[in-house]
Amino acid sequence: MPARVDYTKYADSDLSILTIRERETLILKMHGLSTVEISKKFNCCRQNINALLIKARKKLDDPQANPNIHRRQNIDYTQYANCDLSILSRLERIFLSEKISGKSYKEIAEQHHSTITSVGTLLYRAHKKLDDLYS
Repeated sequence: MPARVDYTKYADSDLSILTIRERETLILKMHGLSTVEISKKFNCCRQNINALLIKARKKLDDPQANPNIHRRQNIDYTQYANCDLSILSRLERIFLSEKISGKSYKEIAEQHHSTITSVGTLLYRAHKKLDDLYS
């Protein structure tokens, strides 16, 4: 059986590196709720809560180990303005072109009746493909 974790040790940590759900889960755990209670509150299974807590702890215990934290803020998409985008999917090309022109994730999502998460995912995939090709 794994050792109990003292979640109160994260009370003074910078929780901004966590996803919203990881942060909410960790805060509830710090307030003494059990994983079962949290899972009922979020209407999901206990295993999902445990996975969120593990991810949050890994990020907080060693934030440098995860280079993808805040990855969107660190990408300068204008670097791809003169690149051949033919290796990208149609949506990746469209979203990347709009991002290069200065649109926000929210503006792109609204224009294409999509979600901000989908826009971020496609832009990140485009970035990875182009980075692998041109690096």
